[in-house]
Amino acid sequence: MQATNDNVVSSMSRAICLIPLALFIAILFATQDRRDKLSAIIGIIRSGTPFLNVSEGAQTHSHICRHALQRNGARTSPVHCPVQPKSLSQGPEWDPAADEGFLRLSHQRLAGAVQIRTESFDDMPYNSSDPRFHEFTRLEAYLKNTYSNFHAHMQFERVNEHGLLFTWKGSNLSLKPMLLMAHQDVVPVNPHTWNQWTYPPFSGHLDEQGWIWGRGTTDMKGTLVAILAATERALSEDFKPERTVLFSFGFDEEIGGERGANELAKVIHKRYGTDGISLIVDEGFTGVDVEYDTSFARLGVAEKGCLTVTIDVSTPGGHSSRPPRHTGVGVMSRLLVEMENNPNMPQLKEGNPLLSYLECAAEYGNMEDNLKKMVREEKCWPALAEQMGDDRILQTFLKTTQAVDIVNGGIKYNALPEYVTSMTNYRIDFFETTQDTFSRLEKILRPIADEYNMTFIPYGEDSDVHQNVIRLDTFGIVLEPAPLTPAIGPAWDLMGGTIRSLFPNAIVVPSAMTAFTDTQHFWDVSKNIYRFVPASLQMILNYHMVDERIHIDAHISTIKFYHRLIWNSAGWASP
Repeated sequence: MQATNDNVVSSMSRAICLIPLALFIAILFATQDRRDKLSAIIGIIRSGTPFLNVSEGAQTHSHICRHALQRNGARTSPVHCPVQPKSLSQGPEWDPAADEGFLRLSHQRLAGAVQIRTESFDDMPYNSSDPRFHEFTRLEAYLKNTYSNFHAHMQFERVNEHGLLFTWKGSNLSLKPMLLMAHQDVVPVNPHTWNQWTYPPFSGHLDEQGWIWGRGTTDMKGTLVAILAATERALSEDFKPERTVLFSFGFDEEIGGERGANELAKVIHKRYGTDGISLIVDEGFTGVDVEYDTSFARLGVAEKGCLTVTIDVSTPGGHSSRPPRHTGVGVMSRLLVEMENNPNMPQLKEGNPLLSYLECAAEYGNMEDNLKKMVREEKCWPALAEQMGDDRILQTFLKTTQAVDIVNGGIKYNALPEYVTSMTNYRIDFFETTQDTFSRLEKILRPIADEYNMTFIPYGEDSDVHQNVIRLDTFGIVLEPAPLTPAIGPAWDLMGGTIRSLFPNAIVVPSAMTAFTDTQHFWDVSKNIYRFVPASLQMILNYHMVDERIHIDAHISTIKFYHRLIWNSAGWASP
């Protein structure tokens, strides 16, 4: 019983790190406000006007940048936009959008999947045979019945009750397989919000404008059934894979993936070994959109790490009529204020997907000349980072973020609190480690413990002291940032070439996830992991929110992408 409870706690801790994707749909300069902000930054730097309400360091950065721009006539940046892959379009031409019958069928199939309520709750048991997972049995049966030709041609394995692993065996077993991923579960719908939905949240309703409504339409049953539909189309065209294709469908991504993707990854790693998979494609919040009067297809090549730190303050109790100068709540308040007064500073570094995107926008987009010069002048990066760091969305790409989420303490108004706790969530920068955050936090907080003459115990160190103690520890998952997927090479060319065959005007650029996906469990099996939505982001709305919906055009675009990717894998020159 204890082991089961621990697993539930671990699952809940992972869920802390799975933030709503809707927060990030406004990706990288997605509003006029952000472009205006950058234009203002440029003007201030060039004019030499001091920044208002910014640090002396920020003014120094602007001064250095201004003089560098005056002195240097050529680029000093080592960053270049990736070479654009050639369009790849193998196999029969297919335009599913022109087939009214296929459009109706596609909607019906997605609606049927949406109507099965495979919600993942944070308190789900670790035992996957528990009755609370029964809806996944229903979904599995639905998929088998709906996509019978897919199932007839695949080797099927059920992993840990509800994980679905399909193998489409290729003719050349010396080639590393390709892996396509999706997850079956969805975030719950809050019962208090049901009456706020335009259409019932598990209806899959198709309106007159072409929107399909319901939980999971965007995240990510739409992609799941799109992969199956695309594969069935390729089968009907007599496609026979040279390279083995794997399909891995987890069932608890929204609560960390420990039961699903983690177990599926173990099977795949045991079978194919370290770096045994040539390419992995999974969900992302990065897709196709227009900025700087140019269409960009953003391929997710990175994910931030995740860490939750607990702080426990233990102080003597007593009657509130005889308080000390600082109660446990007061000490905790001081600690948290000190943390928030000392945030990580934003940085633009070579390799950051944001910087690569800016370089591509400078090269291909209608970017203002002075911003273009700053992007290409390495000495201007600190000034750009300092100012972009004020933006709630942009700052997530520039530093380790910190969010104080939970504080508890005290049980009665006239009793001094003996035990006060807090939990703070960190999303670790692409180029840092969890140990960097541990060390930095200890450096910030230890002086406060000394000031209050309290014992400071960091990160699990054992101690017999139980009074006047400040103790730091971790809760649940400690996840390092994902390895960066290279924006060069055969895998990049295959993904980019497939994208450019469907979006011929799009510039393929690196991007990143600030949340994480089921791919966190697959780092050992492939160096080429991409997170991508193969559709216009304007047609995919309200991840994890009321009125989640996808346009039928975006759903069809997703089907067409996976169909083209499967065909393009034939003869692909990768090991």
